[in-house]
Amino acid sequence: MAKVLKENYSNVNILDEQVKKLMKLGYKFTGQRKTIFEALLSEHRLFDAESLFINAKNLDPNIGIATVYRTLELFSKLKLICKIDIGTEKSMYMLAGDCSVETSVYMVCTNCKKIITNNDCLKNAIKIRLKENAEKNILGNCNLKIDNFQVVFKGLCDDCQ
Repeated sequence: MAKVLKENYSNVNILDEQVKKLMKLGYKFTGQRKTIFEALLSEHRLFDAESLFINAKNLDPNIGIATVYRTLELFSKLKLICKIDIGTEKSMYMLAGDCSVETSVYMVCTNCKKIITNNDCLKNAIKIRLKENAEKNILGNCNLKIDNFQVVFKGLCDDCQ
């Protein structure tokens, strides 16, 4: 029970922060955007537009798939969520707090299509050296500053090996 209350409180805080950010940037927080954001908060770490649409439709039967796609594009543009290309035909998304500040490491199983996100073993193996070297070399050689980046591995998960 305490975990549920804590999770709900956390979701309220996240929603409140994102509403403030959206409005500060000059956008309205419409009822449909609120519904989509509430559905987004109920998703697992990584989600696609179709699963978000199903959750949003359960909250508001009048919501359309086009509205979900437009809202995802807007939220992605405003960095409220992160759009992730993991080499599949579908774009995947995460809440910005989960992916905007750090290096994100993904593994896509080529057999069952399972997506493993930010596995500690993968992160520890490559993240520190890769980020330090990439930042130093890119900043030094290309005069670009890296905020974050994504690494996608493809192979077989534990279940498919």
